[in-house]
Amino acid sequence: MASAWGAIGTLINVASILFGGGTPRRQVILTCEGERMILPVTPREYSVSTGQGNKVIEVEQLGEALVFGLPSAVKISFECFFPNQEHNYPFVVGDDKDPTTLVQTIIKWKESRKPVRVIITDSPVNMMAGIMSFNYKEQDGSRDIYYSISFTEYKDLNTPQANNNKQINDDTGLKNRPSPSIRADGASKISNGSDIVDAARKVYGTANKWRRIAKSNDLKNLAINNVSKLRGLKMK
Repeated sequence: MASAWGAIGTLINVASILFGGGTPRRQVILTCEGERMILPVTPREYSVSTGQGNKVIEVEQLGEALVFGLPSAVKISFECFFPNQEHNYPFVVGDDKDPTTLVQTIIKWKESRKPVRVIITDSPVNMMAGIMSFNYKEQDGSRDIYYSISFTEYKDLNTPQANNNKQINDDTGLKNRPSPSIRADGASKISNGSDIVDAARKVYGTANKWRRIAKSNDLKNLAINNVSKLRGLKMK
């Protein structure tokens, strides 16, 4: 009786996948270190989260101003199930492997601390990512394994940047950051009451370095009240 209810539960789940919209033959492809997995059943939906590190700051004699930041890491998540091979489901579009084998493969990838490429065909998703969480369970006696998984975009921090011929730091494993170009006459143009955005423009030649001044001097607002005590300005 339990197996009968399990079969009914699985059929309901299958029906929602088949008739819930989307492209029937869409596939989710995962690859890691030369291994590839095509999810047997394509998730009915997936969720992607993107962000941007923009900040609104208060600038003297101007008011609020938007400072554009860098993109946040993209996050993607979805849930579905690995079907038991004994059922011979007709809707399987990927690897016809034992659910336990697929679970063990994903856990191995997660614990290897290596990036996984996530591709969802006929979609914008094609990215290198790290597995952030992977949860699974059996719930209806069918021996199908239901799972949820989430990824966060992976970026290679050792990717060379433009005009950066610095060697990799032995302690951090990262490339040394290129030294910013400093304007020699900038310091003399900063006065008490200036804001750090304007100060960065005068000292470094670009307003984008205002964070350097704020962090070095632990400034709580944008106003510079004592120029003589400023730290972290690498001027000639």
